[in-house]
Amino acid sequence: MTRVPARPGHSLTVLLDAGARWMTTSAHATYGIALMRITFGVGIGGYVAVNFPARHALWGAGARWTTPLGGQALTGGLVVTVACAALLVVAVLVTLGWRARWTVPLLLVGWAGLTSINPLIADQGDNIARILLVYLCFADTSARWSLDARRRARCPAGCPARRRRGRLRNLAHNAAVLAVGAQICLVYVLSGLFKLQGPEWRDGSAVYYPLLLPQFRPWPELADLVAGTGWLVAAVTWGTLALQLTFPLLLLHRHLRTAAVAGAFLMHAGIAVVMGLPFFSLFMMAGDCVFLRDSTVARWATRRKPGATQRSGPEPARVLDRIPG
Repeated sequence: MTRVPARPGHSLTVLLDAGARWMTTSAHATYGIALMRITFGVGIGGYVAVNFPARHALWGAGARWTTPLGGQALTGGLVVTVACAALLVVAVLVTLGWRARWTVPLLLVGWAGLTSINPLIADQGDNIARILLVYLCFADTSARWSLDARRRARCPAGCPARRRRGRLRNLAHNAAVLAVGAQICLVYVLSGLFKLQGPEWRDGSAVYYPLLLPQFRPWPELADLVAGTGWLVAAVTWGTLALQLTFPLLLLHRHLRTAAVAGAFLMHAGIAVVMGLPFFSLFMMAGDCVFLRDSTVARWATRRKPGATQRSGPEPARVLDRIPG
């Protein structure tokens, strides 16, 4: 029997068709997006709560001297207090997933406004949080682990909130998922390439130097322990560089993806504890959550439910299985 050769462009057509179905048929990374929502709510709420006693010095009358540097201090002690309290309330509502379609954009506006007041206390964590929150405004952040999801579940069968998800809504959600994934990969790769230019990163000693600076030594004994262990400094330096440079490639394989996400979580946990940058690390870890597959998180959650049974047999192969979600 003679085999009919494939038509030119046929493979590309099949791939584009599969991609269109992936983007519009169902929502992906719903657990990861929900974890992002919760993490941003907790992180921003925690940031405001921790700094609330010093709000006047950071964003009020005490920050007026930053105006020539681009700052715009809030005038009036009551204005500062109300603004911080309102942002804290919104952060709590986002964490709980209450009316997330509206509270997530409010969180973005409040966070962008707060972090633009005093540029001297801002860092790259604030920037990545603003960028990722923009993407989350287009995603269904309350599909899992939210008050919105519980409310939809209690609705009768004819409730509009439980109508079948439209293709346009799926398209917006999945586009946000891909945007978050691309942004995180871009941050890691560019950061790795920038590090690669420094001789300290290439010789394995880069991690040693920031641990000597007072602002990166919240636990001096721990910082001295890490800085005084040569092999650990080299391992962390080269490991960080390797992880950031290869992160997008590791995502292409299912098991390597798990290792990459776990490595990113471990890296940011170390930065949070050893270097005292908890909010920067938390916001970066929020972005990493998008690479958690729904099936993986669902199996993890199912194992912890009493009497739950596991599905046996291999998971069927799917087209575009390597895309986040």
